[in-house]
Amino acid sequence: MLRKAAAWGVHLYTALGGLIGVLALFAVHEGDIRGAFGLLVITMIIDATDGLLARRVRVREVLPKFDGAALDNAIDLLTYGYIPIFIIGSQGLVPHIGWTLIPAFALLYAYGQIDMKTPDSFFLGFPSYWNVIALYLWWLQPAEGVAIALVVIPAILTFVPTRYLYPSRNQVLWQVSWTLGAVWFILVLILLSQPEPNPTLVVLSLYYPIYYTVASFYVDYLARTKQLPPEPTEEHRARRFTLKHRPFRFRFRLRR
Repeated sequence: MLRKAAAWGVHLYTALGGLIGVLALFAVHEGDIRGAFGLLVITMIIDATDGLLARRVRVREVLPKFDGAALDNAIDLLTYGYIPIFIIGSQGLVPHIGWTLIPAFALLYAYGQIDMKTPDSFFLGFPSYWNVIALYLWWLQPAEGVAIALVVIPAILTFVPTRYLYPSRNQVLWQVSWTLGAVWFILVLILLSQPEPNPTLVVLSLYYPIYYTVASFYVDYLARTKQLPPEPTEEHRARRFTLKHRPFRFRFRLRR
């Protein structure tokens, strides 16, 4: 019963991201774009951590009839896709609302793929981070040509089978990615707390999207040239975790 309660708790934590996403949509409707982005950042934090919790409590084994991955995809469509695309169109971040159909089509293609995520735990094609693109379009307000490029190029990359890092799943560069990502989340939340964000800090915050893109292309190159070490399986991770913690349980029993 405790394992089932923990598993349902993880699913509720995942579902919380969807509920916050609905609030973000209402915030956009009310014109509170800064608040909407703040809520979307919170959903990103939930999305980055719920998988770790799910694997720790082994939700697939405990609750085999409830698909947490399907729930996660439904939420991601909303928070990574439709809400940011709606912000791009409603706030005039591209010259014409018709440009938003390009990322919308790319989003539908991405989530229609069976192999959206590779067996070795990478995203295949641009991983639909339209919330990040919308955020920087809103902050930087670039020229029309640049804005169009920032919408069209990632959409095209959605159809290109290139590996992108999945920091909460794969082990490649995970320490660097988590460290830089945590700093980026804090910096973005600080900037969103300011009515007029510091332009210098906004530009500096681009370090993480740039790192993520460059690192992903580098890892894809290593994979294509067969220089990337194989990813450990879920069974191997579970066995390694059990062996790692067994001595601690043994000592506890001796003391008691």
